[in-house]
Amino acid sequence: MSQRPPGARPGTRAELLRGPFDPGGQPELHRDKHMHLSLFAWNVSSGLSASKAVLSDPERHQEFWKWPSAAKLLRATEEAGFDSQLQYGMWSGYDGATRWNNSQLDFATAATGSAAITERIGIYTTIHVGYQIPPLLLAKMTASMDHLSGGRLGVNIVAGQNAVDYAQFGLVGPPSQQVRYAIADELVTALKHLWSSEEPVDFEGEYFQFHGAQIDPLPTSRPRPLLICAAGSDIGLDFATRQCDALFITADDKDLDGYARRAAKIHAMAAEHGRKVRICAMCYVVMDETDAKAAETTEWMRSQIDRDALEVWLTRSGHIMNSERQEVTEDQFGEGRAKSGANQDPYLGIGKEHYEGLGMGMGAYQLFGSYETVADQLIDLYESGVEQVALCFFDPHKGVQQIRDHVLPLLRKRGYNL
Repeated sequence: MSQRPPGARPGTRAELLRGPFDPGGQPELHRDKHMHLSLFAWNVSSGLSASKAVLSDPERHQEFWKWPSAAKLLRATEEAGFDSQLQYGMWSGYDGATRWNNSQLDFATAATGSAAITERIGIYTTIHVGYQIPPLLLAKMTASMDHLSGGRLGVNIVAGQNAVDYAQFGLVGPPSQQVRYAIADELVTALKHLWSSEEPVDFEGEYFQFHGAQIDPLPTSRPRPLLICAAGSDIGLDFATRQCDALFITADDKDLDGYARRAAKIHAMAAEHGRKVRICAMCYVVMDETDAKAAETTEWMRSQIDRDALEVWLTRSGHIMNSERQEVTEDQFGEGRAKSGANQDPYLGIGKEHYEGLGMGMGAYQLFGSYETVADQLIDLYESGVEQVALCFFDPHKGVQQIRDHVLPLLRKRGYNL
């Protein structure tokens, strides 16, 4: 136990330092609608599009994150019937000709601005753990965001593994995967203590310590803001099912049976802790009136993939080592690995299919085709156990309109409440 600092006010000692920990229970996860629709990655340049095709019309495909373009997009998203918006947490981008994700609105500003201009949709922000940001600061900021939004906040927890970002914070990293998730576990437990306690709290963890800490106001959400996580490894899934409420998954080869198996596994893991989770999937959308028109766009985009930006992404995410380009362990979602000699390989050592999947959606499930095809694909995902989709578009303004005018009416006509 660390020594109590002089002048610290008395606090109730936190007995639990790791999850599962849900003071007051979990947020309500039951939904009247079949599927929760979220707009994703609107707050970073180019979103999930690592293709030089974005340079054909930068205002629409690359710079939609800028205010007031983003404000218009968020209002349209709410009007279209989406349930939430989810910000992509970024501290540095991936360069290349497109300067992929180099510009971004931060997690607090983006959430607060979103709350101020909308009335109904969920305001889902993203925070990274491991950069030694004090739990009290994060708890105070997120509680204030939740207050400003009237209780609409959700918090996406990311166990950061980007060495460039650690260096920006003056740290050497990333730590091992085990340590990163241990930090995440302790931080989330600290947040839950601070979000729920009406009295000052003492917290004596391995990674975080505070004495007499308290926030006021507490979150408007009851019992607390929804917690979201993306994980694929066993360590990540263990953390997420013990502490979070919504969990983003992927499956090998984007196989629907794989999604169903993964969803069943996660529900079983959560049940062992007496908890429930909502299964979510990240999706990248390119659609048009016909499959042929959509295919024409996707082929053009594939031909324009920004290889240099992808190489930076693969390096910073741990797939390619800076010095030797050697094979490394699985990434956050358990995707394919980069092999030695990747800098000479046109597909950076990960194969053509995975390379193109990263360039067009960062490995997300691809919804490509006509409005009817996209509607069918969403139904397939839902029937495989996916209850929430985070949609990212090549052209977000157009994509939100297409969902509103074409896809949602088709889904409703087929009996799905959305």
